[in-house]
Order: sequence, then structure tokens, then C-alpha cells
Amino acid sequence: MNLNNRQKKILQIVNSTGGAKVSDLSKSLYFSGMTIRRDLQMMENEGLLKRVHGGAIVNDSDFQYPIWYRMEINKEQKKKLAQRAAKHLRDGQVIFFNTSSTLAYLLPYLQQYKNLQIITNSVHLLFMISKMHIPCFLTGGRYNEVEGSISGRQAEAFLRGINPDIAFLSCEALSPDGCVSNSNEDLAEIDRIAIEQSKTAVLLMDQSKLGERCTYTVCHTDRLADVILL
Repeated sequence: MNLNNRQKKILQIVNSTGGAKVSDLSKSLYFSGMTIRRDLQMMENEGLLKRVHGGAIVNDSDFQYPIWYRMEINKEQKKKLAQRAAKHLRDGQVIFFNTSSTLAYLLPYLQQYKNLQIITNSVHLLFMISKMHIPCFLTGGRYNEVEGSISGRQAEAFLRGINPDIAFLSCEALSPDGCVSNSNEDLAEIDRIAIEQSKTAVLLMDQSKLGERCTYTVCHTDRLADVILL
């Protein structure tokens, strides 16, 4: 397949960032959304990328979906999970959020409470929280553009020096025997430390993650105060 200049730029953007929205491609390349979608369809037919809702990602079976796409997967389930998790919120809490897209749906409930402080290794969540004018601390460390996450030794050291009242997390898999796990070693370690340092830890999981087991163990469910499943 011979790609034109526009299509080459699309492929370059998708491969360098892991994925891109149609709307962003349209704005940056100055072509209509219809043209971009037509390009993506043709390029998917050639196996150059994979189309997803609202955009495209690299065609790689080991690829982790970008945060903007994960926000849309099982969206209604995630809203219900967040609604049930909100019962754990209190005034004056120091709260840790991991990089889960599910937790974005818990953020609106924060506005009902006073004197909160948030700690997170998610740049995506930090951006959303900043609009709510709630004090928020972002861990230092290595930035992952696709995940929108921070991890590594600096992030781990930062978290070991803080004792949150509660940690809200979601992970990639929950096995039948209660093993919570992730495929990313660095993010699994961040979650382990957050659980260890927090007085209480709450896990939110949608149906797509149940019955699975990834490479790196985060914890067993008996270490958690609540496991909210839907």
C-alpha cells in the first residue's frame, strides 16, 4: 500500500504515541473527521493499525490501551462502580488514586467533601482534579505517555513517605482465588506500596477483568477493606 503524506503522518503519530483520537488527528492535520476515519479504515484493512472507538491504536497484541480509550470501555459499569465506592469518602481524607480509568468516574463525588488531599501517579487524573481546585500531589518518576502514568523508583520513594487514609485502585485482573494482578511490573509495585501505606484500600473491578491473572501480583483480596465488583 502506498501511503500519501497525510496517511504517513497519521501512522507516525499512532506509532509514536500508541494511539490517537480522530478529533485530535483532524485538528493537527487540518483534515475533516470523515477523511481521517476513511484513512483509518483503509490502514486497518492493511494491518497497519487497529481502529477503536473514537480513534486508532497500534496493531500490537501486547499493547496497553491508551487512557482516553480505556475511559470509554464499560463506561456505564465504571459509573456504577464509582457510585458504590463513594460511600468510603469522608471529610478531611488523604486519598490515593492509581492510574485506573475507572477512578475518573469517582472524582465528581469528591466535590461533596471538605479538606481533601489527593495523591496520584496518574497525570490524566491530576488534570481532572486540578479543575476541581482540590489539593493534589503527583508522584515523581518516569512518565508513560500512553498510560498517562508515573512510575519508577522516585514514585515508589515518594509513596513510602506518605500514609494515605484510603487508597482507591483498580487493576487489570482478579483471579477466582482472589489474586489481584497487573501486566505492568512498575505499576504493580506502585499499587503494592500504596496498599501497604494506606489505612484502608478499596478495589473497584468491572466484569471484563474477573477470572483473569496477569504476570505481577499486587495483593490478595484479604488485604483490602472492600472489593466492589460489577
